[in-house]
Amino acid sequence: MLTGVLLLTLAGVAEKILGVILKIPLAGYLGSEGMGYFNSAYNIFTTFYTVAVTGLPVATSIMVSKSRARGRKLEVNRIFRVSISLFLTVGIIGSAIMYFGAGFIANLIDENNNSPYCIQAIAPILLLICVSSSIRGFFQGHQNMMPSAVSEFLDAFGKCALGICFGGYAVTHGYSVEVSAAAAIAGIVIGHLFGMGFLIITKCVAKPDYSCLGTEVDEINSESSRSICKKMLLIALPVTLGSLALGLTSTIDTFTIMRVLKSDNAMGLYGDYTTLAVTLYRLPHALIVPISTSLTPMLSAAISSGNAERTKSTLFSAFKMTAILSIPCSIGMGVLARPIISMLFGGSYPKEIIQNTAPLLSVLSFGTFLMAMLTITSAVLQSYGKQHLPVISMTCGTVVKLILNIVLISNFGIIGAPIATAASYFVMVAINFVFVITYSDIDAKIFKAFLPPLIAMLCCVPVTVGSFMLYAELLPREAVATLLSVLTTALVYAFALFATRAFSREDIMMLPKGKKIYAMLVKMKLMR
Repeated sequence: MLTGVLLLTLAGVAEKILGVILKIPLAGYLGSEGMGYFNSAYNIFTTFYTVAVTGLPVATSIMVSKSRARGRKLEVNRIFRVSISLFLTVGIIGSAIMYFGAGFIANLIDENNNSPYCIQAIAPILLLICVSSSIRGFFQGHQNMMPSAVSEFLDAFGKCALGICFGGYAVTHGYSVEVSAAAAIAGIVIGHLFGMGFLIITKCVAKPDYSCLGTEVDEINSESSRSICKKMLLIALPVTLGSLALGLTSTIDTFTIMRVLKSDNAMGLYGDYTTLAVTLYRLPHALIVPISTSLTPMLSAAISSGNAERTKSTLFSAFKMTAILSIPCSIGMGVLARPIISMLFGGSYPKEIIQNTAPLLSVLSFGTFLMAMLTITSAVLQSYGKQHLPVISMTCGTVVKLILNIVLISNFGIIGAPIATAASYFVMVAINFVFVITYSDIDAKIFKAFLPPLIAMLCCVPVTVGSFMLYAELLPREAVATLLSVLTTALVYAFALFATRAFSREDIMMLPKGKKIYAMLVKMKLMR
């Protein structure tokens, strides 16, 4: 699993980093208000995007994985044809709703909102992403993560380059801030063609390999397209609803912050919060999504084969890797919130705005670990055929988010939004864990996966604070001090993980070149 995770992680991290790089110059071009228009459209798109493509790729990968494990080649091809047909239908409908309903959606956000241009500009990307997601689901079902990883990187590169170029061109040529924000989004849409083109070419050229399965290839028998479509929708619909948590929390912020605040600078405050705090808070999610993406088809295949030992080891490995990656991101970002924002956006925003936004990121950082746990527990439940259960946790969490947003923002200002987000994720995760313990092969030992990384990171907190203060005192630029502090913490954290025996020999052997890495670690006396 870790080979696929590594590929998708590298692509996901590159995509998130390029997403941050995109927003740094755009923030300078558009300012707080312009980024408010940009983010309000992009957050609405995120929800539509989740509805359009989250469930179907998971359903496609699960069904392809199971049929492939039985050697049913004809059925695998039919699953893909049904998938692409459903994706095109969803993409066309979703794009049409966003484009023709842009004015209505913008008025729901704010009566004086001029962001219909941004919503209309981003509408076509739904159709493009639907095509890409169908092909990604097909390859992920074959446990081939390379096409998805490469296409994600090409997407990110194209969107970053063209988004900056289009937005910068509009600003320098005197267009209004609303039109300039829409131009930047148009560049992002066009940039997506890079990744989609690569996937289409790869699907046409690459031929799936069945020889490694050790089972007879069946090119005759297959379920009907109607039966496949029914099964796919039964999997996809609850998965989609259960995966709406991330999109819905942002959408609730979009539709409540400006209406509850009711101030002249509400759009600017929303723009600062979503650009500086939310963008960085979502960055670690790129490390977790690849684990859940690789986990679903692998765990489904293990459950289908009846291999209990393999199932338990896959579960434990997934939770452990999620904890190892998410815990330091959550704690580290909370401790260094202001320096991190200043390092990335100090050239685009004044110190006062950065100082005011840092507490928002510190509060949101508590939700980073919870969001990771929500993602992985939902993937586990999906693999066990319990796709409907995350819908219950998501519904409860969404209600909590909406109520707390209204109550806290009206009483304490915009800091109520991140508090409500963290609380809603806590509710969702707690409910999901109850379901996972009840319905999966997991046992109480799974919680041991969280202890070593938690101890290792808590030991690193003094290192993080102390190293930053030391570097800031010795070096002329705080940005350099922040970067060195993060690198120092990462290095100490890595050694602390080995000291707490967080990794086993089996974990290392699952990595690419695992034997060589393990031998090197033994020589360094980091492992036995």
